[in-house]
Amino acid sequence: MPAAVKLQKEFGERIQVILVESQGTGYEKSVGFALKAGWLGNGAIWTSQRPFSTGSGGLPSFALLDGSGKVILKGSSNSMHGQIVDEIERMVGKPDYGDMPKSVQKVYKELNKGKIASAYSMAEKVIAKPGRKDTSIVLAAAEASLVAVQGRFDSQVSSINWLAESGYPIRALEAAKDLSKNVAKNDDMKMSADTLIEMLEGDEFKEQMKWDKSLTKLEMAMYENKEGDPRSIKKIEALKDEAAGSPVGTRAEGLAYIAKFAQ
Repeated sequence: MPAAVKLQKEFGERIQVILVESQGTGYEKSVGFALKAGWLGNGAIWTSQRPFSTGSGGLPSFALLDGSGKVILKGSSNSMHGQIVDEIERMVGKPDYGDMPKSVQKVYKELNKGKIASAYSMAEKVIAKPGRKDTSIVLAAAEASLVAVQGRFDSQVSSINWLAESGYPIRALEAAKDLSKNVAKNDDMKMSADTLIEMLEGDEFKEQMKWDKSLTKLEMAMYENKEGDPRSIKKIEALKDEAAGSPVGTRAEGLAYIAKFAQ
């Protein structure tokens, strides 16, 4: 567990660690133990809903997936930690494009740099002029790359909406502004991103921005203390009541609930 949390901190948004409670311990005991151990507040996702079975009968076990959902490694996380790190470094480093057409490789390279609008434009150009050699192969690969680029954009929009709906309007607004800059050369994408900015800067989120700023400070204080800092918990309870009925209020309610099991 500590090794997985360390990987999430080290690689940040380039990977997503999902930790699954699998021995029937229960949410309360699991989250209380994790808080005391200093394993919360780092970007890893905690769940009791098993996404799939690794086929392993022992614990701790793991499965490492690539961006398409393909299982790259699985087994004992203790004995295979070195292999896990090597594979992650390989996947977030220089991708292996195999026999993909060179013109389409350029699309993915641009996408992997986070340049969504540019990658989209490049894919469209390849589709318009796939060339005379292996035309059908190039065209199919280019069309697939266009779907991948659009999917990346849609995923970021969904992520921003999730942040807003889950009580993180400040992070949502920052992400929306970054996305708007990133897709400035694609009119349709920029319009969608700017609509999100307009929504988050509107009256509906004005109070929530203030509550989010306060709650985030209290949340980090609680995680750093590891014992559920009594002063922070008391303030979280008060903020929960003040922001009741809003996404930030729901988030505060969840934090107040977590804090109880660390005491």
